Amino acid sequence: GGTVTGVDPATGENRWTERIPGHAVPSFAAFPGDPLAYAAGPSDDGSGTRVSAVDPTTGEVRWTAVLEGTVKPVGVGTGATRPVYFAAVDPGYGDMDAVVRYDPGSRTVDRVALPVPRQDAQAAVHGDVVYVLGAGGSLEAFDLARGKRLWHLETSVSRGSAPVADGRRVYFSAADGRLIAVDARTGDLVGQTPARLGTGSDKVAGEVPAPVLVGTRVYAAAPDGTVFGVDGRDPGAW
Repeated sequence: GGTVTGVDPATGENRWTERIPGHAVPSFAAFPGDPLAYAAGPSDDGSGTRVSAVDPTTGEVRWTAVLEGTVKPVGVGTGATRPVYFAAVDPGYGDMDAVVRYDPGSRTVDRVALPVPRQDAQAAVHGDVVYVLGAGGSLEAFDLARGKRLWHLETSVSRGSAPVADGRRVYFSAADGRLIAVDARTGDLVGQTPARLGTGSDKVAGEVPAPVLVGTRVYAAAPDGTVFGVDGRDPGAW
């Protein structure tokens, strides 16, 4: 019916039920360390995307913006205004063709086009840099503050997870169970674990879970059913 309900995760009780103005059936995204959630959907005329920042504890809308084209939230930056980063996608094919930053404080929009549209691309944000991994293993870093692509690496991973980044490294998992580490500043491949296919080596994973960063450790899951952790400080020793 278009209403959104906030539920207390500890008790299961409903805290609030509201309609998000301007959104028929909003799709939400939320990111670690950020107190807000972001509802995104088509604008009234269908030419853009309406984005609303919502306080998940109360349902209050903190700000709303309409951005050009079809965009999906992929992360939040640092600073007092906490800019939000988006993947701009082709509405027909779904290929990512640009990365976008919206600053709710100044209401400015920065956009950097990808040199080549990326199919089934996934993205991660750290600082002002967006890391984009395409379905064919193309990994790129885009600095929105400087308005340019920093580097590009072909990893030959046919199906990878969403990347995660901590400023020093970019990590992602491959469908064969490898955890791969790339230098976030230079784009150099700096480490990878052995493949962990197990008895399912004749199958292709439909979805690859993203690694999880906890302190200096990196945790990942593999198709053989294992969950493993490695020291992120020395990927060359994996």
